[in-house]
Amino acid sequence: MIRTKLFLHSFLLFLICTVAFAQQPFISTITTPVISNTIDSTSINSTESNEVLVDTVIITIDSIVPLQKKDSLAYPPPFRDYRRLGYNTCIYVGATVVAFGVLWVMPESATNWDKEEMREKGILWKWKENVKAGPVWDKDNWVLNWITHPYCGGIYYMTARSSGFTVLESFGYSALMSTFFWEYGIEAFAEVPSIQDLIITPVLGSVVGEGFFYAKKAIIRHDKKVLKSKFLGITTLFFMDPFNTILDGFGYQSKVKTQMNIAPVGFNQFSKNPVWGVSFSATF
Repeated sequence: MIRTKLFLHSFLLFLICTVAFAQQPFISTITTPVISNTIDSTSINSTESNEVLVDTVIITIDSIVPLQKKDSLAYPPPFRDYRRLGYNTCIYVGATVVAFGVLWVMPESATNWDKEEMREKGILWKWKENVKAGPVWDKDNWVLNWITHPYCGGIYYMTARSSGFTVLESFGYSALMSTFFWEYGIEAFAEVPSIQDLIITPVLGSVVGEGFFYAKKAIIRHDKKVLKSKFLGITTLFFMDPFNTILDGFGYQSKVKTQMNIAPVGFNQFSKNPVWGVSFSATF
């Protein structure tokens, strides 16, 4: 059973890694200025020109489009993003179903599943037997109980926390996922639900997850870099919050920002008149 659980966790992480690194998990920014010049025939002296340029700089800075209230580029989102949470949950469910299918086709020596008995009595028979027998105090390796499960609980927590939910709401999501989806759901097909896992996963996992939350905020503030490396930054974000990283890799965050300013772009070297133009930029 320990081998089965370890394999299932490892395979889930492998699936998530494959999907995440197959995407581009950050937003590229392309700013293209388009300038059209129109010469004003009105002459002004150099003092007036300087005043115009100073005023233009102030206007240009103030005219930058701010983040809107419901802009998914903000972290954490200023609202509860139920759609993001739903997508993340679907990703995890899909990965788990695939992992279960892989375990089913593996030899019994690797999974310790009695597939003959399960075929004879039905695939739900084993699940019902394990649910009735639990929960019990398991004898799993300490690495699974005190490292793997708190880490998984932290991922559940971050899935909700990064979708704009509060600490208490994220803890509730972690508890629901670790209890009903995992212990009494997928894992119950293989073994009896565990007392330690029902407590350790959501409780310690939420503590770990809140630490991940503040670490992710710091990394995002530094342009998603760790030790000045974008690769390390994205990799760290993935291991702390894989589902949201995958979702962003699919383009969930993508927003188009536009900015247009009318301002002097220079001076005519002969007449000393300001050259006015329209500056347009788009950020993807």
